[in-house]
Amino acid sequence: MKKIKVLEVNNIDLNGRRFNGYDMIKELDNKKFDIKQAVIIKRSNNSKVVEILNNQNKQLIHSILEGIEKEQSIHNIYSITTPSLLNLPEYKQADIIHFHMFHNTKLSIYSLIKIANEKKVILSLHDPWFLTGRCVHFLNCEKWKNGCTNCPNIKSMFPLNEDNCSQLWNLKKNVFNNINIDIVVSSDWMINLVKQSPILKTQTRIHKIPLAIDDKKFSSITYKDARKKLKIKDDEIVLFFRAQNEFKGTKYIVEALKKLELNRKITLITCDQKGLVNDLKDRYRIIDLGQIDDKKMICTMNACDIFLMPSIGESFGMMAIEAMACGKPVVVFNNSAMPSVTNAPECGYLVNDRDSEDLMKAIDHLINNEKERKKRGNLGRKIVKKDYTIEVYNKSLEKLYESVMKTKQIKNKEFKQEQIDEENEENLKKYLNELTLRVITNNKKIRQTLTFDIDKSKINKNKKIIYDDLNAQKILEDYLTKLEKISREKKIVIKKSNAFQRAMFFLIYNRTLLIKKIKNRVNRRK
Repeated sequence: MKKIKVLEVNNIDLNGRRFNGYDMIKELDNKKFDIKQAVIIKRSNNSKVVEILNNQNKQLIHSILEGIEKEQSIHNIYSITTPSLLNLPEYKQADIIHFHMFHNTKLSIYSLIKIANEKKVILSLHDPWFLTGRCVHFLNCEKWKNGCTNCPNIKSMFPLNEDNCSQLWNLKKNVFNNINIDIVVSSDWMINLVKQSPILKTQTRIHKIPLAIDDKKFSSITYKDARKKLKIKDDEIVLFFRAQNEFKGTKYIVEALKKLELNRKITLITCDQKGLVNDLKDRYRIIDLGQIDDKKMICTMNACDIFLMPSIGESFGMMAIEAMACGKPVVVFNNSAMPSVTNAPECGYLVNDRDSEDLMKAIDHLINNEKERKKRGNLGRKIVKKDYTIEVYNKSLEKLYESVMKTKQIKNKEFKQEQIDEENEENLKKYLNELTLRVITNNKKIRQTLTFDIDKSKINKNKKIIYDDLNAQKILEDYLTKLEKISREKKIVIKKSNAFQRAMFFLIYNRTLLIKKIKNRVNRRK
């Protein structure tokens, strides 16, 4: 029986390995499947993981293009990642391409049309980014339902200097109107969003596969031993939460804990960002752990009495499942995916959205009610064993890959735009020519290869480049494909006179050193 060849595509291998495809290399390594992974940053020594940007030339160009996108206030359009991926032998040999964290990988949105014509494609939506112009979490904004005009959150994750959200929204809509692929989400909440999305309304193959954990790891240390390791006394109540400025609701936790009347010794343990709860130092004992590995996280989760996760944006909520596996009650806001994932209100303790007063009351109630803490904790363990184990997850993926292989490959029709905007396309060519002269190379032969012929009569200097014009995207794709080919064959000389370029050199040089240091540390641990 011929093995199904799957290429998992993500920005990094070891971070998020449980759901980005890396762990699948081992866990689905059987007679049915041959799993490989392609990433931007490789931290493991696994021979089945390949780097998409596999020379320093490409890495440098990748960094430069990121800067160009910031300059243009766009996202996932100027991509050398795409042509580099398409030239990998692992891509050419694959039956299925499974994308994870597409926005972090900096693949071109437009490239999905070409890839879906060549391969069976699965796209895992780990957040709502594909439903919006640029937001990873849209919070209370409803504009993703009708075009993302006048973005109210332009400075949140993936910020733009200029509001181009509507054209990015339109580009995504145009792309998905011309493909039909398999889409994976992890929660009922995300399924509901996909069904409401004008961008994804043409997609018919939607699969719910909840993320999962190895639940056995979470019982590897007892409550008593975990507290001993963290030097926590028997009479202390421990609240654990992830401190993060943007989406994890830390602001509301701090507000709630300022209001809480103290009648017990309470210790706060945080992970991720340090210093966000400093205002509470005069009232609580605080242990700021910062970034922690899985072992430390499991120890801390077992040592706590209550896990707080009042996120304001969450498409699944892995840490909530980890807390439930440790038998801890989880406090969540009534928003996003958290109520359904934690089976609230029976298991997860439900609080009014962004209501610090209600959050304080929930914390107070659980602190003073050990019986309820245990009841919700025991129910959480049962739910995890039923719905969120790695065995359940792997079986679901196996079934998906097998069903995708049985799906008839339909060649997508070439997109035809009703009205071709020639001025826009000539303006884009002009900009790309200027970009070549400004940053890419001072080699005359290479410069000629990358330069477009321009009809000067159609140049409109006052006209902004519109990237949701798919004909313009074809011009950009041609440019980036040539650039990637040159970067494989020749050493490209980058002009150093520009201050921006010097910054890019500094960035890529230090990034390369950092990756080497990380690899050395991993090797030493092994």
